[in-house]
Amino acid sequence: MRTKTLLLSAGALLAAGFVSSQAQPVYSQNIVGYASVTAPSAFTLMCVPFNMGVSNGANEIFGTNLPDQTQILIWNPGSGKYVTDYYDTQGGYGVAPYWYMSDDSTSTNPPILAPGKGFFMLAPGGVTNTFAGVVAVNVGATNTQTLGSYFSLVGSVVPAAGAVTNGLINLGSNLPDQTQVLIWNSATGKYITDYYDTQGGYGVAPYWYMSDDSTPTNPPAISVGQGFFILPPGGGTWTETLPSN
Repeated sequence: MRTKTLLLSAGALLAAGFVSSQAQPVYSQNIVGYASVTAPSAFTLMCVPFNMGVSNGANEIFGTNLPDQTQILIWNPGSGKYVTDYYDTQGGYGVAPYWYMSDDSTSTNPPILAPGKGFFMLAPGGVTNTFAGVVAVNVGATNTQTLGSYFSLVGSVVPAAGAVTNGLINLGSNLPDQTQVLIWNSATGKYITDYYDTQGGYGVAPYWYMSDDSTPTNPPAISVGQGFFILPPGGGTWTETLPSN
């Protein structure tokens, strides 16, 4: 997954490509921006980096940009299964907005893809989409995601890239030991699993280890618009703050 984005300095909004969502001289706590994300012709773990449209429905996010037979898979942690929806302008009944259930013939509502919610997408031939909308966290505000004690498919609500321990993504401050983070590799079709563990392994800060839970490694990193799985034993929380400067 390749990402091109104008992003991230809340203290220099104009320089970063953001504008106020309200006309001057009234200043807004909202930030608007865009990120262009390329998904290959393989299963890709994604996350929509902005609030878009009225409901963050896939029809508002992707419009008609998706190739026919594109699949979007929404993870249900309760059942441990995916709900699969198809985008298809030719198959099924050919009824706008062209979203169908897994049988590719029963019409359904476009899936809702809110910031912070990861999903798999398989777009035949690959696709590049420009996400343009409002950052889900206001300037100076904090968003908290509750992570269950089972695998959660998530993404950053702040359109940030880099190590999950950086100041914007800030994943790690409330994680229990033995938390697993699974980063999907579209090229290999496999996960890279890292552990957060302050007691196990060698007990070396920043406490991230490879899948053997003993070999130190760098904290996992994500791109803008990238989703990932996380499993914190007993559950946990993930807080992200968009700074005011």
